[in-house]
Amino acid sequence: MDDILGLSRPKATGDAQRIKALAREYLRVPESATVMVSELHCHEDGCPDVETVIAVMGGGDERRTWKIDKPMADISPEDVWGCIK
Repeated sequence: MDDILGLSRPKATGDAQRIKALAREYLRVPESATVMVSELHCHEDGCPDVETVIAVMGGGDERRTWKIDKPMADISPEDVWGCIK
């Protein structure tokens, strides 16, 4: 059976925290808001094999999401800045 959610892969150490910190810095997200970073695997035609989703909820704004067509381990500060500006 295929692992469509990517649960059997080892988790990237520190990448989610690093990306959350970049998102908080660039967006000036208050500590009361929740920032979630997820790496998703897609098996449909036309979508990237792996993408990272950054979601911000709370802090006075409605839910906002951004997608980067790379795995978390490959994301640079420029990638985060580029997707949110």
